[in-house]
Amino acid sequence: MDPQVVVDKKSEEPDLKRQKLEEEEEEDCEEMSSYSESTCSFDSEDERLVEEEYQRSGYYDFDTTKQRRLVFCYPVIFEDSDVAHEPETDGDLVHRLSMIAIQKYNGENKTNFELVRAVKANRKYGAGFIFYITFEAKDANSHTDPITFQAAVRYLRGIETVYRVHPKPLLDS
Repeated sequence: MDPQVVVDKKSEEPDLKRQKLEEEEEEDCEEMSSYSESTCSFDSEDERLVEEEYQRSGYYDFDTTKQRRLVFCYPVIFEDSDVAHEPETDGDLVHRLSMIAIQKYNGENKTNFELVRAVKANRKYGAGFIFYITFEAKDANSHTDPITFQAAVRYLRGIETVYRVHPKPLLDS
């Protein structure tokens, strides 16, 4: 028996499962297209708001509430496990990434800072996730107040790369 004949014969028979799947796909496409037209597409006002907020604050202090339909970055909710793998929370992950960042800073600058706490973080996609973390650290050799640091750290499950770590610039008065 010629396999081509069997395939042709099969494709002529009504396949209720296939028909149902195709109908569901059409509904999904219609749903997605109406969704994208109303809420996924963005306009010049969205671009302006994001650009304005980025110029004001950069990634570290980016106020994600300024985003409407153009999503630039996402806030990290420390209690969630959106990126971290349970039982670790995103807060635990940010703490761990902050520790790696301050260790790198200490090694490069011959200092002895210890992490006090992670303050906040934003994340965006980029070969895994790029975390823009604001954290506090204190000099282990003195009793001074903690210093606020910022770090950009890439996280790809099991691979952490510190791109930048530095004391947070002081704002001009």
